[in-house]
Amino acid sequence: MSTSSKSLPQTYDHWLSEHSQDLQNSRKKSFESSSGIPVDTLYTPEHLQKSGWDYQRDVGYPGQAPYTRGFTPGGYRQHLWKMEMYAGFGSAEEANERYRYLMSQGSTGGISIALDLPTQVGYDSDHLMARDEVGQIGVALTSLDDVERVFDGIPLDQVGHIFSTANCIGPIVCAWLLALYEKRGTPTADCIVQLQNDPIKEYIARGTQFLPIESAVKLTTDMIEYCRTAAPEWLPISISGSHMKQAGATCVQEAAFTICNGITYVESCLARGMKIDDFGHVIELHFCTEMDFFEEVAKYRAVRKVWARLVRERFGGTTAKAQHFRLHAATSGRPLTAQQPLNNIARITLQALAQILGGCEQTRTASFDEALGIPTQEAARTSIRANQIIAFETGIPDTVDPLGGSYYLENLTIEYEKRIDAIIAQVDKMGGSLVAVKDGFFQRALAQGAYREQCAVESGEQVVVGVNRFQSEEGQPVPTFKVDPGAAERQIAKLKQVRASRDADAVAKGLQRLKEDCLAKRNIMPATLECVKAYATIGEIADVWREVFGVYVPESVRF
Repeated sequence: MSTSSKSLPQTYDHWLSEHSQDLQNSRKKSFESSSGIPVDTLYTPEHLQKSGWDYQRDVGYPGQAPYTRGFTPGGYRQHLWKMEMYAGFGSAEEANERYRYLMSQGSTGGISIALDLPTQVGYDSDHLMARDEVGQIGVALTSLDDVERVFDGIPLDQVGHIFSTANCIGPIVCAWLLALYEKRGTPTADCIVQLQNDPIKEYIARGTQFLPIESAVKLTTDMIEYCRTAAPEWLPISISGSHMKQAGATCVQEAAFTICNGITYVESCLARGMKIDDFGHVIELHFCTEMDFFEEVAKYRAVRKVWARLVRERFGGTTAKAQHFRLHAATSGRPLTAQQPLNNIARITLQALAQILGGCEQTRTASFDEALGIPTQEAARTSIRANQIIAFETGIPDTVDPLGGSYYLENLTIEYEKRIDAIIAQVDKMGGSLVAVKDGFFQRALAQGAYREQCAVESGEQVVVGVNRFQSEEGQPVPTFKVDPGAAERQIAKLKQVRASRDADAVAKGLQRLKEDCLAKRNIMPATLECVKAYATIGEIADVWREVFGVYVPESVRF
C-alpha cells in the first residue's frame, strides 16, 4: 500500500494537478533548451504518444534506417571514436614537434592541422597583409616545402588520418597532400585525408573568404570530383556548422544551416553528373558541442536521421553506404572561460560525453586554456585524458545509444527533426543557401543569437560559473603558451630559399595552365597539382584565382 496521501496519478496532467503546489516554487520562471524548445517538468510515454512516435519508424535499430541510433550495429564495441586534437602554430618544425607529442600521448585522431590566417586566405608569409599574423593561430604553410617539413619523420601510414580546416584554399591543401603522398610513395588509402573545404560558412560566420561565393563553391566541387578517382578513400569535404554555432547560432540552427549548405554542395556535384551513391559516404558533417547536454545528444541523433532521408528522397541515393556520412564533432571554445580556467576541464568533459552519447565517430577536444591562447602541452594532454577516461573507465561505450528510450531524449529528437526540416524548407523557399547568404538570412540569425546570449549572461539569466556567478579572486595564473617571436622570420627566410631554388620556368608554366583552366571553367585540380609540385606558393596560386574569378566584395546585410 502506498504511503502517499494522494491518489496515484493516471495521466501526466493528473500528476501535474496532484502536485501543483509542490511545483509552484520553481527556481526559474520557465524552462527551455538553448534553442528555445520548452522543457516540461517530466516526460512520460504520453509525450511520445501525442507526437505519433513509432519506435521502428523514428528510432529503429543501430545500423538500420532511420539511423537514429547510429550507422553501425555495434557502435563503439568494435571501434572507439577517433580522439582528435587540433594543433598548429609557428613554423612547420614547431607544429611537427607538437604533432609528435600528441601522438605519443595517445591521440588516435591523427594529425589535425590548424592554419594561420595568412595561409587560410591565400597569402604568402611575406605578404604585407600577413604581417603580425604569421604562425599566430596556426602553422604557416606557403608551399609544398612547408608541408614536407610538417610531416618530417612522421610515417603517413601510422598517422591514420589528416584533417585541416582548409576551406577557401581546400584545393591547394589537397594538392599539397597528394604531392606529399606521391613523393613518399604512400598509397592514398594508407592515411585518410579529411579537408573542411567548406567555403559557404566562411561568408556566414568565419571570414576567410576571398573569392565570389559561386567561384568558391565551384572550386569545392572540383576537388570533390577530382578526389573520386585520385583518392577515393579521402573525405574531400567536411561541411561545418561548428563556426556558425560559435558565432551565435542555436543548436537547432547549427544543425539545419549545416545541412542546408550540404544540400548546395551535393546539388553542385549532382549537376556535374556525379551520383550520390558514389560519393555520399565520403561526406563529413562537422558540428560543435556546447553545454546543453541533452539537446546536443538529440542533435546528433536527429542529424543522422534527416541527412540519411535527404540522401534517399532528395539526392536519389539507393544504397545504405551513401547514407553513411562521417559524423565529426568538436567541443566548443565558446563556453570556455578565461576566469577560473580549470573549470573548463569539467565543461570539456561534459561536451565530449554528449558527443559520445550522440554516437559521433570522431571527436575533437578543446583544451582548458584555450580562452587564454594556444594550448600548452599540459592542457592538450589533459583533454586527451578526458577522452580516454570516458573510453576506458566508464563503461559508456559498451552498449549502443545508451540514452535511447529516454522519454525526454526521444521527444527532443523528434522536435529537433521537425525544426530542422522547417528551416530547410524555409531556405529552399528562398532559393537555397547561396541566396540565403547573399540576403543575410544566416548572418542575421547568428547576430541575433549572439546578442540574446550576451544579454542573458549580462543580466544573470544565463549563469556562467566563475564569470557572473561564483566568482573568486584569481590565484596563481595558469601558464600560457607563447609563440616563439622568431618563428615568423624563420618562416619567411625559408620561403625565400624555396623561391630561389625552385625551377622558375616550371612554376610559370604551371600557373599559366592554371589560369587557362580557370578561364575555360575546367576542373582546376590537375593544374593546381602541377603548380604545387613545382613549389609554387599558396599566394601565387590564389592570386591566379583572384585574377580570373575576382575578389569577394561583401554585400550589405540588413540587420
